[in-house]
Amino acid sequence: MSVVAARRYDDRLVFASDSIRVAGYVKQTQQRVVGDEQGKLFETNGLIIGSVGYIMELSFMQMFARNHKPSAPTIEAVLEFMVEFYSWAKSKDDSFGKHNNYLIGIDNLIFQVSDSYLVEKIHKFSAIGAGEDFALTAMYLDKTPEEAVAIANELCIYCAAPIQVITKAIASNS
Repeated sequence: MSVVAARRYDDRLVFASDSIRVAGYVKQTQQRVVGDEQGKLFETNGLIIGSVGYIMELSFMQMFARNHKPSAPTIEAVLEFMVEFYSWAKSKDDSFGKHNNYLIGIDNLIFQVSDSYLVEKIHKFSAIGAGEDFALTAMYLDKTPEEAVAIANELCIYCAAPIQVITKAIASNS
């Protein structure tokens, strides 16, 4: 469920996400979520992190990222960060399982983490979640991440407003 989209521009990183929350077969979004909560997208400790999947895992990532981050903006360092995160989360709750996908902004780069340990550096744009295909198509057609998430919200039953956006300025020569 959900959608998170990210794009690297020459002067900034832009991340956007939907805000759908589901309990069983009931969409909780319209009654309880107003858009100012940290949901699927947050910024902490010099990182922008967007995630789709289980809220337990995302909540643990929010706690972990407050005082942990990759040692460098590299695939290897992001992989080490994820391995450390999974170990830390398992130590907090032995029922913890790896389910989520992530888009992570570090410095002037974006990394995608899929299937727990597949880390890829994103050169231009990416999206994850149920609305991924809609968002990727929109960004391929030069839509912003926010516009891409809005399109996914319209076309995918597993995505819903409000949209959250985080923009981080980067040095233009990076």
